[in-house]
Amino acid sequence: MRWKLTALALLLAGCDPVGRENGRGAAVPEVAPPILSPVAIKPPVVDRSPVGRVALVDPPRVDSIQVDELQQSDGVVDILWLIDDSGSMTNERATLVGNFARFVQELLLLQVDFQMGVTSLVFADGGKIRGATKIIRNSTSDPRAVFEANTTFPDSRSRWEQGLRMAQFGLTAPNIAPGGDNEGLVRPDAALAIIAVTNEDDSSFGNTDYYARVFKSLKGKGNENLVSFSVIGGTLPNGCVSPGESGLYGSLADPAFRYAEVATKTGGIVGSICDASFEQTLLRIAQAINTLKRVFPLTLQPVTTSVLVTVNGVAVPQDPVNGWQYRPDTNSVVFLGNYVPPPGATVRLTYAYSRE
Repeated sequence: MRWKLTALALLLAGCDPVGRENGRGAAVPEVAPPILSPVAIKPPVVDRSPVGRVALVDPPRVDSIQVDELQQSDGVVDILWLIDDSGSMTNERATLVGNFARFVQELLLLQVDFQMGVTSLVFADGGKIRGATKIIRNSTSDPRAVFEANTTFPDSRSRWEQGLRMAQFGLTAPNIAPGGDNEGLVRPDAALAIIAVTNEDDSSFGNTDYYARVFKSLKGKGNENLVSFSVIGGTLPNGCVSPGESGLYGSLADPAFRYAEVATKTGGIVGSICDASFEQTLLRIAQAINTLKRVFPLTLQPVTTSVLVTVNGVAVPQDPVNGWQYRPDTNSVVFLGNYVPPPGATVRLTYAYSRE
């Protein structure tokens, strides 16, 4: 039995490689050291072969859009007629009356809101407008008959004719003041046209520069271009004789030097009292006093093929006769044919413009 215990002790002692006191040391396995493979450190390799270049391309050009919104004027005009009442003007007044309907027709065609009164050139009338119906308007029934009645004078009249001065009297207080003889003739928002029809020159006190300044100031500072003075008078420089009146007493129409000077200074029209018809002169006057604009400038330089025009929201065709056309010399849209934007209309110009 003892030998068995000894053999067991020896067997257990063989399982404890640590030694010392048998069975008391930590069991640590024997581990072989790691086998490390050497690492080769090489310099970096750079691939220097050519690479493709990236081309930078500008983005496609896109034209910007511009909208210009413009307003048509109101087309309102007041007219004062200065009519020579002398007996030598009987035939010429008849010619004027015969052409008056065409004058009114042109104003209506141009969509002008007009009103007009008639006075004489003599001091006795003091610039007061005449007639049972003093003011002829768009709504006046038979305006030609009213105009004829207002330009028919008594046979005997004063000969000292002061047309420029009478025009000043007719268009200023007290005549145009409330209760005055010409009350209502001059509207604050209207253009003003003065038209003299005579075979004599003006005999008013004062030079023509004075009267031109007076007339141009009637609409206030900055509105001088709203006033014009026109004349149908004797031709410059020698006067003229009306057809069929050669050899008659008083048939020679004096050259209208003073009237023509004021007309020139106010942008008015000068016509001849000796014409067989005044129609063409009256048409020129009607077109000159028309305040409706036909030219509408663009803010920027457009791509011409892109311009679109609407009037009160309705497209207007690009047509030189019944629509509009673009004028590169003035960079504007113009209405030079039969069509004109109506009074107060909104004109919208839409177009592309290059950003280059």
